[in-house]
Amino acid sequence: MCRHEIKNCPRCQQVFECKPGNIAQCQCYGIALTAEQRAYAEQRYADCLCAACLQQLAQEWDLFKEKYVYR
Repeated sequence: MCRHEIKNCPRCQQVFECKPGNIAQCQCYGIALTAEQRAYAEQRYADCLCAACLQQLAQEWDLFKEKYVYR
């Protein structure tokens, strides 16, 4: 049984369809996050994010890491 949920992105409030029952058709499918990027997102948000915000958070983490971690 495929579960599909209409959700609001907790970061930007955009409405999107989450498909945890069919991940290959979910809007976030194909967005590859490193373990560090995933942890960064999970520390800030408890629910699914839209694809645009996932990509932005990945870039945000990379910039943060360059500025503060690898000084």
